[in-house]
Amino acid sequence: MNVIYSIGARFGGAGIGTVACNAAREIERRGYLKKVICWSDENSGIRKDKISTVIPMGAFISRLPFHGTVDNCYDWLSSFHVSDCDVFHGWNNHSLISLRKAKANDAKIFIERASSHILRYKELVAEEYGRFGVNAEVVDGGVVRKCLQEYEECDYVLVPSEFAYESFMEQKFNKEKLIKIPFGVDSGRFRPMKKKDSVFRVLFVGQVIMRKGLQYLLEAFSELNLKNAELVVKGKVQAEMRGVVGRYEKLRNLRLTSWVEDLPRLYSSASVFVLPSIEEGSALVTYEAMACGLPVITTPNSGSVVRDGKDGFIVPIREVKALKEKILYLYENEKEAKKMGRSARKNAERYTWEKYGRNLVAAYRKALE
Repeated sequence: MNVIYSIGARFGGAGIGTVACNAAREIERRGYLKKVICWSDENSGIRKDKISTVIPMGAFISRLPFHGTVDNCYDWLSSFHVSDCDVFHGWNNHSLISLRKAKANDAKIFIERASSHILRYKELVAEEYGRFGVNAEVVDGGVVRKCLQEYEECDYVLVPSEFAYESFMEQKFNKEKLIKIPFGVDSGRFRPMKKKDSVFRVLFVGQVIMRKGLQYLLEAFSELNLKNAELVVKGKVQAEMRGVVGRYEKLRNLRLTSWVEDLPRLYSSASVFVLPSIEEGSALVTYEAMACGLPVITTPNSGSVVRDGKDGFIVPIREVKALKEKILYLYENEKEAKKMGRSARKNAERYTWEKYGRNLVAAYRKALE
């Protein structure tokens, strides 16, 4: 079996680049990786002769803010690197031209959708923009059409969570084409470390954008006004959130940072991790926080593997009252918070990248039967 893996991102970089890198490593480790096609290789560890970067300066181009145009450019360029294979695995909105070329050579086509269905995504984020008066287009119409076309033309769509899976079922998508495989975490790198102070620290890690739900955490934490407590937000504040964040910047116990050198150490400095997402596929930061031994407060829409009441709490989206109740509970019940953190660590240990790779390769094999 020969697999070509294509992603229009910095391979081995943050976010989807991390998922792609770990997937390709597992495919390579089993002897099935023919090549990776990407914008750039960010020290992924994959053999250089198996990586095809589509153009010099790919890392720079991938960061340009014209996302639809950049993705279309990648799709066209990457198609020149597609050759005979048994399986073509491409990321959604990066792969229409490439998948057609691979399909013409009888490859089985897997499209990775690391978010909810594009129409559900658009609906949820549009609602959020409306609630906060953001005058911007959620997603270009061309992107929506391309995503839908890839769903139609591929053999299988891969999703990482029950939330993402159900978003497809709500659209009457063919169940036989849908495969759910949760992501993984490096529980050697992300591990519990001793907390060095007594501050009750609430941590948020992620892009500071509407769909991550930070606006509700800021409101909840501000209203709680806890003593000896701090909210740390690690992430770059995007334009759509500047007005919201600006209203809270003078909070004495709010710390904003766009970069940290040691992410596992940051997790271990916290008492609880909170990600009140409106829309995700399966947020890697929830796996990382759990692996670091933190109780996690999140929503069903984060696509996490958190077990409600065991590893933390699952709260409804946009519910400031519920966020306040759960944060306050962990603030007042330190022993229970630590117990949940230990449970979260044990649960995270079940979600390895090796297991992810094993499930992924099994899906490939089944498709080729």
